[in-house]
Amino acid sequence: YASKSYLIEKNEEAYRNVFTIHYPDEEREAARPLRQAPCYDRLKNLGAVFGQKFGWERANFFATDGMEQKDDWSFRRSKWFKAVEKECKNVQENVGLLDMSAFAKCRIKGPKAEEFLDYLVANKLPKTIGRVNLCHALNTKGGVHSEFTIMKEADDSFYLVSAGAFQRLDHDWIQKWMPKDGSVQFENITNAVGVLVIAGPKARDLMNKVSKDDFSNENFKWLSSKKVDIGYAPCTAIRVNFVGELGWELHHPIEYQNHIFDKLMEQGKDLGLKPFGIRAMNSLRVEKSYKLVGTELSIEYSPYESGLDRFIHPNKGNFIGLEELNKWREKGFQNKLVTMEVHDVTDADVLGNNPIYQNDKVVGRATGGDFGFRLNKSIAIGMVKPELATTGQKLKIDILGKMHEATILDESPYDPENKLLRA
Repeated sequence: YASKSYLIEKNEEAYRNVFTIHYPDEEREAARPLRQAPCYDRLKNLGAVFGQKFGWERANFFATDGMEQKDDWSFRRSKWFKAVEKECKNVQENVGLLDMSAFAKCRIKGPKAEEFLDYLVANKLPKTIGRVNLCHALNTKGGVHSEFTIMKEADDSFYLVSAGAFQRLDHDWIQKWMPKDGSVQFENITNAVGVLVIAGPKARDLMNKVSKDDFSNENFKWLSSKKVDIGYAPCTAIRVNFVGELGWELHHPIEYQNHIFDKLMEQGKDLGLKPFGIRAMNSLRVEKSYKLVGTELSIEYSPYESGLDRFIHPNKGNFIGLEELNKWREKGFQNKLVTMEVHDVTDADVLGNNPIYQNDKVVGRATGGDFGFRLNKSIAIGMVKPELATTGQKLKIDILGKMHEATILDESPYDPENKLLRA
């Protein structure tokens, strides 16, 4: 997406700001907006304040109550904090809509597509058509390179979704390992497919209002997908989401997006449907201990250190990185991912790379964090020494030079049994 003229303008912007303060949430304006989902203008009219990933404009949060439709960058909680609280609570109590069209999307097909993907990822592939699995591709050293949601479309066709920020990295990795004999074909369909996420306890009520298809729990299980119509538009509804509530991702030909968006907003009015943004999504995901590629998931850490044990099947057959992963496991791991409550936080939450201490010695680092509005707690996720990774363990964490007490929690402190997701 980055043309020569784009790169010139971004380079000039970077040079102008060499000696300015750089904030963790800054989203600079040069050469923007560039890549826009069809619903961009609708979201903007609803108050969206945008950031960007891989050139795509994404709503970070929605300005409310007369707030200026502009971000205020800070190392501490800024004006967006109250707006994000409203978004999170609406997802918890009613239903929210999130545009995730920036997801990287591709189709892998051909007579050896299944054999190839089974070698690419460490988890078992979905076996039945319509089934969805979360799968991780390791690098040759056994670290976590990529994360894919994989849906089986047909016996010889699979639909893969991954983080938009890593589109080039993920798609290059796939093509690097593909057989060269034509038995497997790769198709990048990122720009052709839009994604709208519906999440919250009233999500099923909304889907029943906009579609004649069956969204009951008996006929639409968690981690499954179906071809459905939303209004007059064809969609693939996938029962997954990254916020830990009942919901669906609606993957659709992008030319239908505004029809789908308008139908959802019109029919969702009485249910309290409101849009939410990426910052609310981050708050919601940390309460579920959900992991992000590049922070909790990294080539620096083995999948076992990152808590991916149930997604790794070393006995399924050979896959990329298996040999080195086994050696790593025999040698022993140096880290373990934990979720923590951070105490006595007033105006600044953990953002990542905060040192974690025990008895004045560094014993780990935070990979991410946020305030969890459903739990009413400041939450951090981080790597610590394995012997310290026990529920109730007391540690300390540095936030902007101030030491805070932290307590390790059970994984997924919000709805740990996933009853809401499976409702």
